[in-house]
Amino acid sequence: MPCVAEEMRLCIKNILLSADVSESSQAILSYVVGLAQRYSASLSSAGMISPAAICEIVRNQQIDLVVIGMHDQVARKFNIGSTVVEILRTVPCPVLIIGPKVTHAELAKRALERIIYVTDFSTSSLDALPYTVALAQGNEAQLTFVHLAEETTMGPFYYGNSRSVAFRKRLESLIPTSSGFLGESEFVVGNGDRAEGLARVAANLNANLIVMSVRGTSAKACVRVLWPIGSRVVCRAHCPVLTVPGTWFQ
Repeated sequence: MPCVAEEMRLCIKNILLSADVSESSQAILSYVVGLAQRYSASLSSAGMISPAAICEIVRNQQIDLVVIGMHDQVARKFNIGSTVVEILRTVPCPVLIIGPKVTHAELAKRALERIIYVTDFSTSSLDALPYTVALAQGNEAQLTFVHLAEETTMGPFYYGNSRSVAFRKRLESLIPTSSGFLGESEFVVGNGDRAEGLARVAANLNANLIVMSVRGTSAKACVRVLWPIGSRVVCRAHCPVLTVPGTWFQ
């Protein structure tokens, strides 16, 4: 499992934006320009291109972050679910996806004040933990750790119960307690459909960003679980979704 250092910084030098030219994409462009300024990064722009074309640009231009704008017009034009799955399966760097339910008002906020990180306790789902902590620290954001157990029906969310305590202890083995970071974080444990539950938690907490790992040690498990969930979260979330490959930032 990854081990989180007390102080970490993200180095984002090159950002690629893939979005159609439209009124919606102008709001996305403004959001990404603000992101680039925050990290003093260079910004390249392309239309809504294929995952294969994105991968080629990532390799040739040493892209550190890809931003995909999937507003309503794009969603109607493409099969958004299969497109997102292919992006998550092939693009080798972190991908920030702005889905069709993300509003102009949400994009106008820009600041990352509250970030949600989702894990199912598996090694692969914790692979992006160092990246997420560095992102939260760099933006002085409130970080909420979310664990959702898949069940047939949606159950209530629990704060401070035994499962939440176990969840916290698991994270304490990865994040130094001396940093004080966990003491400032929140923990949410729930049951039910993970994609629906995560979108609901994010909406209830007014989160600005959802972060999840998309690839880990078990490729077969990731195909079955993480990529489909990632695409469903993108379609439902009212805030952008950042997916991080498990081998990135380690």
